[in-house]
Amino acid sequence: MAERPEFLIIGAARSGTTALHAYLRQHPQIFMPAHKEPNFFAFEGLDLTCEGPGADDINNSITRFSDYQRLFDSAPDTATCGEASPLYLYSERAPAQIKRHVPNARMVVILRNPVEQAFSHFMYATKQCIEPESDFTTALGLENKRLADNWQPLFGYSSFPRYAEQLSRYFAIFPKQQFLIRTYEDFQDKPNEVLKDIFGFIGVDVGFKPDMSQKLNAGGVPKNQALQNFLMKSNPITRAIGLVVPPATRLRIRDRLAKLNLDRAEAMPDAARTILHQRLDDEIIRLEHLIARDLSAWRQ
Repeated sequence: MAERPEFLIIGAARSGTTALHAYLRQHPQIFMPAHKEPNFFAFEGLDLTCEGPGADDINNSITRFSDYQRLFDSAPDTATCGEASPLYLYSERAPAQIKRHVPNARMVVILRNPVEQAFSHFMYATKQCIEPESDFTTALGLENKRLADNWQPLFGYSSFPRYAEQLSRYFAIFPKQQFLIRTYEDFQDKPNEVLKDIFGFIGVDVGFKPDMSQKLNAGGVPKNQALQNFLMKSNPITRAIGLVVPPATRLRIRDRLAKLNLDRAEAMPDAARTILHQRLDDEIIRLEHLIARDLSAWRQ
């Protein structure tokens, strides 16, 4: 049997990977665990003690190889197996761990304008009620302190989407032929073409068309912050519900109600946009040379 997984979605976060995971799982020749973001290659062998809001998102990652292998126990022998952990692109450890365990894995990368990605990460954290600050500009000023205090990587809003730096770590030990790189705009504008490219890249039937009618993991601003806090934060009522409702069902209900409570996303503050361009424009230029693609629109 071939080494598993045969492919990985390694990033980037807030670039459509939740939707991509859902669409790929529909393919009859593909097996992907329902457990998205096991983060194994980022944290293998580590004792995870992340601090700050939402720390359990990191601390509950899979760190033992035997547990990781079990994710694929129910996969048919003929299936092409994969998983999606967008943290792999950010992680300094992940490339070497992937090389160690699945050196021939094909890796799919969806890249989003890093300025927009950073703000989307902030809006996601706001939706999840783990971002204490209501002002994005203020949150950008707190990045270094938060990361020094061992908060999870999400809160490094402008350090998270440094794609040239991150891809360079991969290209140093893997041939570029093992990567399929597309942009978030590609995926938004021509999802069928991107999926067909991915299907061909990982070696499954390119004619399959998944149901893409549901919009997944959308961002936005809570209409009612008290309701959002009730849904997202532990409290006696939600803990009581958790005793009788299976976790997967409870999370589906929670996410459905939270989505209904979202208004459209607000605009990024001009001051924050200026800060992000100062921090990331040189990185975008490096990325253009690295992947041989014009990304000048991302610097405007």
